[in-house]
Amino acid sequence: MSSLPLSIIADVTVITASPQVSSPTFNAGLVVGSSPVIPSYGTNPRIRKYLTSTYSTQMLTDGFTLTSPEYIAMGLYFSQSPSPQSGYVGRQDLTAIQTAIPHTGNAGTGYVVGDIVTVTQTGASFGQLRVASVTAGAVTGLTTISGQQGTGYAVATALVTTGGSGTGLEVDITAIGETPLQAVQACRTANSQWYPCMVTTAVDADHIAISAWALTQVGTLYFGTTGEAAVLNGTAGNVLLTLFGASSKRTWMQYATTQGGLTPNQIYFVAAVMGQAMASNTQLANSSFTEKFSGGVPLVNVYTEPNLTITQISNIEGAIPSQGPNGNLFLNYANYFNVLEQGTMMANEVFFDQILGLDVLASNIQYNIMNLLVSVPKIPQTDAGQQLLIQAVEQALAQSASTGFIATGVWEGQTILNLTPGTNLPNGYLVQSPLYKTLTQAQIASRTAPPIYVALIEAGAVHFVTVEVLVQI
Repeated sequence: MSSLPLSIIADVTVITASPQVSSPTFNAGLVVGSSPVIPSYGTNPRIRKYLTSTYSTQMLTDGFTLTSPEYIAMGLYFSQSPSPQSGYVGRQDLTAIQTAIPHTGNAGTGYVVGDIVTVTQTGASFGQLRVASVTAGAVTGLTTISGQQGTGYAVATALVTTGGSGTGLEVDITAIGETPLQAVQACRTANSQWYPCMVTTAVDADHIAISAWALTQVGTLYFGTTGEAAVLNGTAGNVLLTLFGASSKRTWMQYATTQGGLTPNQIYFVAAVMGQAMASNTQLANSSFTEKFSGGVPLVNVYTEPNLTITQISNIEGAIPSQGPNGNLFLNYANYFNVLEQGTMMANEVFFDQILGLDVLASNIQYNIMNLLVSVPKIPQTDAGQQLLIQAVEQALAQSASTGFIATGVWEGQTILNLTPGTNLPNGYLVQSPLYKTLTQAQIASRTAPPIYVALIEAGAVHFVTVEVLVQI
């Protein structure tokens, strides 16, 4: 007797859903240096990841030495307690092409603007230039291409090139070496997992250049150390005043000068701050922290600044964050408390924990929405569909509230849809969106969802305390 399969009546298909993609962790820093250890191109280029338990052995195996700036900086980074789980080291290539010009008498023929040519030099490779200007097919101007400046080059004349629309172009390399900014940009292209970065070779001009670039990035912070006398004396135009004037809210600047003897590594001070901050950013419940007082744990293997006057401290930190310049210091109080202060970024009333908390929140919102969009057949253009998007946003906000970044309070900001000043927000946030009926036909036709508005109240952090004691005798 034959039996018919049940699938005729109840056809069951089992679908295993792909796991959702987690947002970045924002808990790994990058140290960029110029030691010729990590190759700029080829196998495993530009950037290496190291773990707290094996970084020393692995870095030495890779070719760094005990005196390499990168090794010293990573030692400060990983020596914090608790220690960050991982960190990155990146390469600034001092043998990359920085500037080049057409060789006199051999500017080639048949080239057009935009042509890319590769420069040939013994022992060098991967160096490419873009044709910036031509006259009757002869090249009159060249520019380097970020991330394609090559390695192993030296200043030289009449070097042969290949590629492009024309023939016969020879070039003179007039300067070599990536700038710290170019190195950081190349490291970002190579790896998107690091959050803050520092550069062991950076000077004032580099701090300013990298800060300007970081200000245009989402999920990138720059940490710099300065010991300039102009900063100490509050001289007009010093690096701290310049960065504050540029509202460099994605830059942390540390003043550290004690050098030699027991304190030889203060020039890499911010490596310790990065390590402490990355270790503290667990995103677990009640894990939100302020960088003033170094998140409640002492900094290790760095030292307080001695003998600074109140005027000098004010020149570095400023009297209040709104007036700048918002440099940071490591100071001793009452011969017992070593305090990292003030936890500020180089902008008006902006603190490190604010930037970190908002970066984490923005990333979680993005990833929650994308995970939703790719996990369902579609989000319908209805108010019910919009509610699914709102729920994805609320999940990210609930996570930030659980860490302590968001707190219950009364909204005193601007009116947003149905939210008015004076409204109590028991969760510390409110998510709203207009109804679909408010959209135009053009917006609906383009499949654009109504905008989602988030109002949140930061928990903030106590940095100063005033206590009045009243005594009756």
